[in-house]
Amino acid sequence: MVKFLGMLDLTAAAILAGTAYHIPINHGLVVGIAVYLLLKALLFLMDIGSVLDIITAITLILSITMVLPPIFLFIMAGLVGLKAIMSLFA
Repeated sequence: MVKFLGMLDLTAAAILAGTAYHIPINHGLVVGIAVYLLLKALLFLMDIGSVLDIITAITLILSITMVLPPIFLFIMAGLVGLKAIMSLFA
């Protein structure tokens, strides 16, 4: 189960990085991953990673309607990607 959640986090990181490069991404996928991150954050609310999940979900939703600075998107993608890799190898 943890590896599946890690793969979805890795997908969120890829979407953030793709958004920084202005790659067109299906809005349904972006909203679906954002909803997943919010639900996971509420499930594991006492963990510091939940705060990162909430911020990432908000960033994903904002990236649909706004052009966010690429450096911010890369930093968020790196943090979520690192969290995903740690959960994949834990």
